[in-house]
Parts: sequence; C-alpha cells; structure tokens
Amino acid sequence: MTTESIGHVGHLRSQLTTVSRNAERAFERAFDLQQAGAPAERVDAALAEISRLQECARRLREQLGEQPVLH
Repeated sequence: MTTESIGHVGHLRSQLTTVSRNAERAFERAFDLQQAGAPAERVDAALAEISRLQECARRLREQLGEQPVLH
C-alpha cells in the first residue's frame, strides 16, 4: 500500500466518522422536533437529512471496502 492510498483510507475514515456523527445529531434533532410538536414539514426535512447522511455513509463504507487492508 502506498503512502497516497493510506492517506486516502485515512481521509475516507475521517469522513465516515464525521458523517456518522452528523447522522446521529440529525436523528436526535428529528426526534426532538417530533416530540416538541414541530410542523410535519420540519420533521420530514430532518428525516430526509438522516436518509441523505446514511446514504453518504453507505457510499463511504463501500469505498473503504474496496481498499486493501493492512495486516
């Protein structure tokens, strides 16, 4: 594995961590909005954000799966 590919894997993992953290926050926000009785549009927008972030995380995991593994 080259230094460049190691850096690429590190960058992907960092992105995945950030996206996962943002998805958790979005879930909490959607839950809080729903519990507070927010308009359905706001709750739906928060749920859509969760879906978008989950899809982004799935693509990042796929990219990481394509990378060689260091042993």
